[in-house]
Amino acid sequence: MLQGACIAILSCLMSAGASASADANQLAPAGPAVAKPRGASAAARPASNPQPASDLDYWLGRAEPNKPGATTMPAGGKLAVEPAGGGAGASAAGGARVGAAATGPAGSPFRQGDMPFRRSDALPGAIELSDGNQLAGGLYTTVEKPWIVWSEATKSWRRVDFLTLLSIEAVVEEERMELDWRWKGMGEPEKVYTGKKYPMRRMHWRFKLIDGSVVEGSTKGQPVFVELAGKVSGPFILGERIKGLDGQTMEELVYVRKIVVSRKMMDLVMADKAGGKAVR
Repeated sequence: MLQGACIAILSCLMSAGASASADANQLAPAGPAVAKPRGASAAARPASNPQPASDLDYWLGRAEPNKPGATTMPAGGKLAVEPAGGGAGASAAGGARVGAAATGPAGSPFRQGDMPFRRSDALPGAIELSDGNQLAGGLYTTVEKPWIVWSEATKSWRRVDFLTLLSIEAVVEEERMELDWRWKGMGEPEKVYTGKKYPMRRMHWRFKLIDGSVVEGSTKGQPVFVELAGKVSGPFILGERIKGLDGQTMEELVYVRKIVVSRKMMDLVMADKAGGKAVR
């Protein structure tokens, strides 16, 4: 009896499969079957918003083309000189025009070709020390760092770019000879006088800007360098307190008296040094 039931179930399944095959044959279109290539359906659909292969492709696709008449700075920061008249036979004596006023670092009014310094942000000028010595050449401070000045008038920190300066002048507040003390012994809370003295000077700085304004205050020990003919002098530290060595006199504690940012001043100091004179 069980064997007969199994045979009946198998017969039902076979008949159901035969009927499904017949229905599929009726729905199939007439004619020979043609195999579709792989990806044909995807290629047939137009890509309305294709996915970029990388971030670079995405930003390049969003970039706008240059407008007519727009110019860009070529590599190296130098612009081509175009002869006046535009003709092939125009001579250099006829005049030449430059497409931009500055060919040096971005934002600098000085031409880099006239000042072959190591640093592209070096500015022409001169430094005068307290002993009367004068140094001319390219001036620069820490890379990409403006002068940080604490202004007592506004009770705030001011950021002053070197490019906006005309001069920096030292204002001495106090100078005295300090006694040199040392600990009497290891672990003993008592100091003894060594019999020596050292100079100490307190000061702040006056920054004069190209717009005529003045920022006056103290700095936290920022350096300035001067370069001439490949030789770098410095660093000269512009701080609020200078301490000398034991046995040193106040005159021997040399500090920066004034810094002037000027091409004319640089040339003048260099010329006078060649003649054995000092600029005052």
